[in-house]
Amino acid sequence: MNRPARFQRGGRVCLARGLLAALAMPISLGAQESAIVRGTVVNAETGVPVVGAHVLVRSTPLRVSTGDDGSFEVELSARRDHVIVVAASGFRSVEREIAAGSAAGVSLRIRLERLLFEVPSLNVTVNRGTRPGDASASVAVISGDELERRNVTGIDEALPFAQGVTFNAGYIDIRGSSGIARGVGSRVLMLLDGHRTLSGVESSADFGVLPILGVERIEVVKGPHSALWGTNALGGVVNVITSPPLGRTRTVARAYYGFFDTPGDLSFTDERLSMRGVQLQHSRKIGPGHATVFLGRESSDGFRQNGRMDRWRARAKTIFGAESATPWELFATWNREHAEEFFTWLSADRRLEVDPQDLEDYKLLSDLIVGLTATPLATSRLKLELRPQIQRFRSENHFHDNEDYHLSTRYGADVQLSLFMDDRHAVTVGGEAAYTVAESNFLATEPDATGAEPNVVGLAPNVTDLAVFGQDEIELSERLQASVGVRFDVHRASYVEDDLALNPKIGVVYRPSERLSLRTSVSRGYRAPSVSERFTSTTVFDYRVVPNLELRGESAWAGEIGATVTSGERVWGDAGLFWSEYSGLIEVGLSPVEYLTYQFRNVPEARVGGVDTGVRVRVMPEKLGLRANYMFLDSRDLRTGKQLPYRSRHNLTATLSGWDDVIAVDLQYRSRPDVVLQYVNDERGPITLVDLRLNLRVIDMDVQTKVSNLFQAEYVDVQERNPGASRSFRVAVTSSF
Repeated sequence: MNRPARFQRGGRVCLARGLLAALAMPISLGAQESAIVRGTVVNAETGVPVVGAHVLVRSTPLRVSTGDDGSFEVELSARRDHVIVVAASGFRSVEREIAAGSAAGVSLRIRLERLLFEVPSLNVTVNRGTRPGDASASVAVISGDELERRNVTGIDEALPFAQGVTFNAGYIDIRGSSGIARGVGSRVLMLLDGHRTLSGVESSADFGVLPILGVERIEVVKGPHSALWGTNALGGVVNVITSPPLGRTRTVARAYYGFFDTPGDLSFTDERLSMRGVQLQHSRKIGPGHATVFLGRESSDGFRQNGRMDRWRARAKTIFGAESATPWELFATWNREHAEEFFTWLSADRRLEVDPQDLEDYKLLSDLIVGLTATPLATSRLKLELRPQIQRFRSENHFHDNEDYHLSTRYGADVQLSLFMDDRHAVTVGGEAAYTVAESNFLATEPDATGAEPNVVGLAPNVTDLAVFGQDEIELSERLQASVGVRFDVHRASYVEDDLALNPKIGVVYRPSERLSLRTSVSRGYRAPSVSERFTSTTVFDYRVVPNLELRGESAWAGEIGATVTSGERVWGDAGLFWSEYSGLIEVGLSPVEYLTYQFRNVPEARVGGVDTGVRVRVMPEKLGLRANYMFLDSRDLRTGKQLPYRSRHNLTATLSGWDDVIAVDLQYRSRPDVVLQYVNDERGPITLVDLRLNLRVIDMDVQTKVSNLFQAEYVDVQERNPGASRSFRVAVTSSF
């Protein structure tokens, strides 16, 4: 009886050993048949190492960065051919082919040439960074160098010069997807290194938390991208990507001062209205990692009454294994802002003043985000990425008619697994989960059935978001690529029904030649209502806002046909014909229950379409350049046939620069909005703004001067009875040591 049992145990042991040997054999063989490829990336003009350049292996998820001396190494299979792609912001991408069997001992010296102008090349946002190549969606890029040259105090000053982007009274709008909602419910998803930065209760964009020093590039992906990024990516995605803290120990100090030139007939004070700021950033290697810390203080008197702002900003970023295929990045960013509130002007002849009862109305905002981007596993066939995050946001109104506040903490994480099945398929699967807990004194969670004042409780609704997504990028031929993806979202808020959304996408890119790329895509976008949109019960500037617990999520089907053309070294052009069909679009409207009250409501159907174009031309290399973007919008509420509010049909930005932006002139033009929400009889007109910039190098310091609104245009900033900024002068000095 014991003999068979002993044989069975022996058989199981032998079987286990055999399986282990079988599994170990390919690993061993793979190790013997792999090779390390090393190289150095340098500036072709100067020979200086390019630090932090991206080195990618095509048809694999492998991606490394160049180190402090511009060097890199990557492990490749010796059994197959490989193509290495090297890309860096401001440089032309370079490809190198490595034949099978020749990888061992290869040492490359890759020389990168400076681009005459910045164009979209490498992006990690449109397809969640799974593989390099052309995107089936429109992408605009602002490089870190351009951000510095524009002499801005926040990225919101630079984004209007990105193709397809406009701002409505300070609120971002991509391709006409957004109007004005006083910062509640952004239809543009704002990311910092791939981490969500929208606030928890309002779901609004806070540009104060986004850095301006140490930015590698800003990627703007236009159109609905909820198939990969979920809620709020209804109009597009903006991803601010910071530079890895590599290279030598370095400190950057920046200070600026400016003042407003108030028109004499509108002057309301004898004091000089000024702006000022100091920023300090330090990067160095600490043990096995690299770290960057930033601290900044900014303040402004504003150009109009009750327009003061005071802000503290801090940021820290640490990266471990930056030069490997499995880096770990940890960051924290903090912002605290005291901002006075200007809601509407006192009168048409006193446009820079407010009603005396509004004086000293202000808001306090504070935002803390801590996030980790970890790559615990990366091979030639698969890559695992994790992004846990904690965000804490507090907002306080100190207004004459309310003392509203809310505090929210959001715990979130997403996991993404990229699988390269063969040279033709790159499959990405993943999931996201987030839980938001909030506290507030102005959110109504239990409306009275009689229609009387709703019951406002101290604990705001809690929100749970769950999602799974998948995508397959398919290389149909050398010139034809396609991508197919889908995402399923569950949005659950207390006291209301769940929102469920299924968002697919499909896109195709065809390159008939090296100079021409054609693209087309169809996708569905989705945005869940923010807590504020559903539950707000308050009075703001004498306007009564009531909750709408029947409010549902908004969605859109969108399509695009586009082309990108490069003609030699001097001309780059891009054009996209786009349309979006919105269902349940959330807009502010009159409440059907209470007289002269407002609430957020679903508009049954709306359509936005148009043409989005951009061109970059070097008229005279290194002496004269032109960048211009034009967008035509046709937006329509399909119930009424009217244009959607606060959208301009014609939108133009242009920059004429000389000697690599030593001197530059910026132009912004918007045609008169056809529809506004409140003061429809007020006179409205087009907006034309001209800025003048001068950048000089003086004794190892960058000295920048800027005159905004050079010709002192007096205009309404899209939102009725809100004047635009007066002419201002600003000087900034930046030094590195």
